Amino acid sequence: MKFSLSFSFLLTFTLLLASLSIGQGQETPGEDQLAKWHAQFPDADLNGDGRLTVEEATRYREQLQEKRPKKIPPTHADAVYGNHERNRFDLWLPEKRTDGRPIPVLVYFHGGGFVAGDKGGVDPSIWLANGIAFVSANYRFVNGSDTFADTPLLDGARVVQTLRERATEWGLDRGRIALTGSSAGAVISMWIAYHNDLANPNSDDPVSRQSTRVTCLVPFDGPTNLLPEWILSHIGGSPVIHESFAPMFGSPATEPLTPDVLARITEASPWEHASADDPPTLFVYTGPLDAVPLPPGTSTGKVIHHPVFGKLLKEKLDALGVECDFKAGFTHQGGDHIMNFLKNHFAMTD
Repeated sequence: MKFSLSFSFLLTFTLLLASLSIGQGQETPGEDQLAKWHAQFPDADLNGDGRLTVEEATRYREQLQEKRPKKIPPTHADAVYGNHERNRFDLWLPEKRTDGRPIPVLVYFHGGGFVAGDKGGVDPSIWLANGIAFVSANYRFVNGSDTFADTPLLDGARVVQTLRERATEWGLDRGRIALTGSSAGAVISMWIAYHNDLANPNSDDPVSRQSTRVTCLVPFDGPTNLLPEWILSHIGGSPVIHESFAPMFGSPATEPLTPDVLARITEASPWEHASADDPPTLFVYTGPLDAVPLPPGTSTGKVIHHPVFGKLLKEKLDALGVECDFKAGFTHQGGDHIMNFLKNHFAMTD
């Protein structure tokens, strides 16, 4: 099935929620980020001079917001999956089931370095129009003292388990659950998909007895290995790695890694959990596959979202015999590829 350019554009714009986020509490973008946005959204260069300014990016984002469909309220808002106030997700259900089967579902985890972000602001219309339910989930943030990276990862897994436990109630298909997310949300989606099943069949909690295995995943701009030595060797950049490193693991990346910190990093790295029984993956990166290692002065955003992360994990998954695709320099023209990937693995017919 061929989708229109407007469909493909809206598809990618929906997934890249972190993009063009000026004026929403984000830092002013640097030249690297502006160049990345220019490659993704060439129409944002309003004066056509080949260079994107903050003012042009802001105006273009406003224009996009004006063109977006009216926000669709969730079918089920703030569904509870845990005891913390951020253990909530929104669920949208399509109006029609084209094949009479229970509904496949795509779960989205927002970005924000595990210290910021929210499930709001998403546009589920693309998925709903194609018979796919959509979930946008919040999760607990890290603080470097008593809440580390395993907490949001396990929260994400429990979202999947909750959907399976309540699948009959909501008309969802337990066997057709896919994951996506950008940046930190991509880490969550990869970690769940590659980790051994977290189901505890002996638990008194019916949710904990549910499987965490999924059908497929489409992570956006995801760092696949979080070990500082690996990142500096394969990607480059500053020894700081990222501002979220200390809140995630309890120590700056520039300090010697204690056994506890090293264990946390290893456990949180999707790379460490890759195995031959992992689900099909479509890695998507919006930045170019340019030369590495990157110089020390490179922005942490460019480093942590670099396509080499996905390229190297694809090579590992290829060797394991896992179906895997990889796209770098991704623009809105590639939206068809994402939907076709999902519908193929959901075994959906038009």
